[in-house]
Amino acid sequence: MTAREAVNAMFRHLRREQRRIPCTDTTYDDPLPDAIDSINAALQQMAVLAPLFAVKQQRSVWFHAPATVSVSGLTIGGMTATATWPAWAAGCQIALPGDLGMNRILSIDATTATLHFPYMGAETTGNATLNADSADLAADIITVLEPVRPRGSRTTLLPAGGRDELATGCGNDARYFIESTMSHTGVQLRMMLSGSVSADTVIEFQARTVADQITQADIYDAEDIDAEAEVYTPPPDPGTPLPIMGGFVESIFLPMATNTFFSKPCITNFDINSTQNTNTLKTIREQAAQAIQILEQMRPQGRKPARLMPGWG
Repeated sequence: MTAREAVNAMFRHLRREQRRIPCTDTTYDDPLPDAIDSINAALQQMAVLAPLFAVKQQRSVWFHAPATVSVSGLTIGGMTATATWPAWAAGCQIALPGDLGMNRILSIDATTATLHFPYMGAETTGNATLNADSADLAADIITVLEPVRPRGSRTTLLPAGGRDELATGCGNDARYFIESTMSHTGVQLRMMLSGSVSADTVIEFQARTVADQITQADIYDAEDIDAEAEVYTPPPDPGTPLPIMGGFVESIFLPMATNTFFSKPCITNFDINSTQNTNTLKTIREQAAQAIQILEQMRPQGRKPARLMPGWG
């Protein structure tokens, strides 16, 4: 099933005049934005609730070697520094000129970096050293899964319960922690290590991920609309497939998406008080609940290895 076909399936619950893509009847609100939101909501729910096999991907993150950066705009007690920052600098430790303590870059806006600690030196300019003990994760990552280790190595990094548990050692003591930071652009996940790297280092891991969002372009191309046509002809389906494991679109995805769709504003045109439609809504709710049960019970490996359990005397 494509994204367009999923929209058509949900639109069958609406009046015929509401089903055109794009909507041309000004009597009713355009239901397409609500349908797209419902599709994305279902994909997000599945990303969290589905067994790992359905949403797991192999991922990696690059911790850069130390770099020297020319900074300016320093003032004693100041919380910012100006420079041409490398793209990976946000979140990393930084040794500022004239300050004996290690600082950290919290965020970067153009050339201005916001610092964790006030600058305690007397310089206004100079060379700073960036030390990568933090690296941003891709936006589609929900959860980092073990094993977490340097690429090609059998030595795994131990998970820390918090930043305060990050070890200062190396080797078998090396740990990682997934930190989150919020800004006006959203929440960013970062992997932090128990110490900065001395050379370019790639850390590999598995991750629970969420699918890319569906947009209007996945439903129809606006350039394919003939505004002067006397007879309505639906634009071609772009053919965007839904990223659903095992093809469980009808039994899992569509009931979840339709259930959300029925909470959207466009459904106000749906006569919910009629006996037939009340039964329809009840069925939709029941199918969504069954879909979640099916989703949570799916396991690709039907037989697990036997485990020896201690006897009880």
